[in-house]
Amino acid sequence: MRNGMESPVDLIKSKLSIKDVVSSYVKLEKAGLNYRARCPFHNERTPSFFVSPGRETFHCFGCGKGGDIFTFVEEIEGVEFREALKLLADKSGVVLSREHAKTSSSQGKLRTVMEESLLFYQNEFRKSDIAKKYMSERGLDQSSIDVFKLGFAPGGWRNLATHLKKIGLNEEDAEQAGLLVKSPKGYYDRFRGRIMFPFFDYSSRPIGFSSRLIPGVTDDNQGKYVNSPETPLFHKSRVFYGLDIAKNSIREKDKVILVEGQIDVIMAHQVGTTNVIGVSGTALTLEHIETISRLTDNLTILLDADEAGFRASERSVRLALSRGLHVSVVELPVGTDPASCIQDKPEIWQNVLVKEKQFVEYALDVISTRFSDSKDMQTALKTYLYPHLADIYNEIEKDQALQKISSMLAVSHDAAQKDFEKWLITQKNNLQKEPIVEELSLPNNVLLVGRRILAISALLESRGQKEEATKLIADLREIIKMEISPSEREDLIFEAEVYYPPDKDLSVEIESLLTRLRREVNKQEFMNAMNELRKAERTGDEQEVSKWLKMCQEISKKIS
Repeated sequence: MRNGMESPVDLIKSKLSIKDVVSSYVKLEKAGLNYRARCPFHNERTPSFFVSPGRETFHCFGCGKGGDIFTFVEEIEGVEFREALKLLADKSGVVLSREHAKTSSSQGKLRTVMEESLLFYQNEFRKSDIAKKYMSERGLDQSSIDVFKLGFAPGGWRNLATHLKKIGLNEEDAEQAGLLVKSPKGYYDRFRGRIMFPFFDYSSRPIGFSSRLIPGVTDDNQGKYVNSPETPLFHKSRVFYGLDIAKNSIREKDKVILVEGQIDVIMAHQVGTTNVIGVSGTALTLEHIETISRLTDNLTILLDADEAGFRASERSVRLALSRGLHVSVVELPVGTDPASCIQDKPEIWQNVLVKEKQFVEYALDVISTRFSDSKDMQTALKTYLYPHLADIYNEIEKDQALQKISSMLAVSHDAAQKDFEKWLITQKNNLQKEPIVEELSLPNNVLLVGRRILAISALLESRGQKEEATKLIADLREIIKMEISPSEREDLIFEAEVYYPPDKDLSVEIESLLTRLRREVNKQEFMNAMNELRKAERTGDEQEVSKWLKMCQEISKKIS
């Protein structure tokens, strides 16, 4: 095929390998000719997610998701094809035509608003002496301000609103992005008189802001900290501050250090601790832990040097342990946070970091130094440590912890083991576990293949091949019920045009997609039937067991 006729998809694929794209999000390890990892799309402890450089595809044998680099980016970034195309084009250096680069999606509009607002805040920071003075007093140098793209929202009610309107952007889009607030008198700025700390997604695109009031600047009775609300781009339960900057360092060092505030993160990076990220005032969630586990198995948490700091970290530690992460702890000097520690005496910060301890070891040290009576120690173990031991996935680590407990209490390892197991039996109904959700609906990879078939049918019809398009839709409906909505039609045609140049014979591609779709739907039907079979076995309903066993056998034959 002549280069001039090569599709943007083919051009991008010629410059970006599936391994390079996936490894920028997930920690891969070699497995023969392929690479494997724990799947980023569902929770698992044993890797079942494989990347094939030879086929330029990925596939998870656990949840069934699979595809090429575009499918992967659509899934992991939660974006539509147009945005995945633009993102991968930027990464590969492929220049898209004006038509290809144009995005009409709602998320695309919000991203444009966010990018322009970020530039506005950065420009206002350069003009603000008070903002620069405050950041200097906090110890931040100009390089850090530039790297983290800090900004300033000037006082006043409509500075950003006026700017966005002047450059032709929609106020409703800015409201949806969390930047403006609607009132009976019109739209006004959410952020006023504040230092702006932008949050970025994994691909370094702005998605939201955290802001801090500058002391002495009037701000209409708003709180010291104001953050972006939940938006289609910004989800507090998923984002970390600084992850886009720290991700490569986290992979290289195979460790992430977790702090709380934005300035804590920036100051740590400023002195060379570049694997630090921040949770920024929200509780650590399962989604946070899953994001970390894509990059490393090792998490270090900074704690205040008191019991309150220890207890405040409990849920975070238990979540991490239950997902198979190795958790260590760094105890800060009394009365300090990372930013103040670094600003006052950077050498102390480095000394603190090298004294990190595995969480269980740290907890045992805390208990042994604060409780001298054996009975009090046993009570403290049940209160502080046993819940964490119950969540440790690694049985070797659990056994090592019990050995340390036996030494501390001067009892045999067997006695410590039995005491823990006895506690576990009495407490098992009270332990806070994440619920296991059975997913019975069709997974996204099935829907993505179906969407590709719909896109080809729309493309065929637009080319005047109505009979072929009608037949393809009929073949699709025999497998799965999917329709083209009028609002999606143009986007689907666009997607197919980008994938398939005008001279490409689509017959082989159509047959391949239909075969794959049949297989994926059969696999999902088999999983659903197996779920029903297990339910019937639990209730002892022999008739239902026979029915679903027969169904499993029939579907298995189809798959074979």
